[in-house]
Amino acid sequence: MDRNMLVPVMAVAIVNGIFSPWVLVVFVLYPVWFPSWAPAYSQIVYMLSALILSTLTIMLAGAPAALYERLSPAARPGGVGLIWLAGVVLLTLPAVPNVLRALGLSA
Repeated sequence: MDRNMLVPVMAVAIVNGIFSPWVLVVFVLYPVWFPSWAPAYSQIVYMLSALILSTLTIMLAGAPAALYERLSPAARPGGVGLIWLAGVVLLTLPAVPNVLRALGLSA
């Protein structure tokens, strides 16, 4: 894959991790994944929840790109990156209303 596609993929995944409605689910389930020895400050738990969701977004969006790269006889590097970016954007669609609200473009 072209390394230049990695920056937009990661940027969109970070936006998804911060603004996705699913971050609340990961945040509420912190007793399952957060270590019991660490102090459970809400800011740290939220930051790690966003990081988990961003990483999960990259992983899920990368699966179709990896399948295309593996199964296609002549996979183009640009095509793989575009498939990955399209997957990340598709997974980020539920976060768009929250992004617009944070930018002050929506009521």
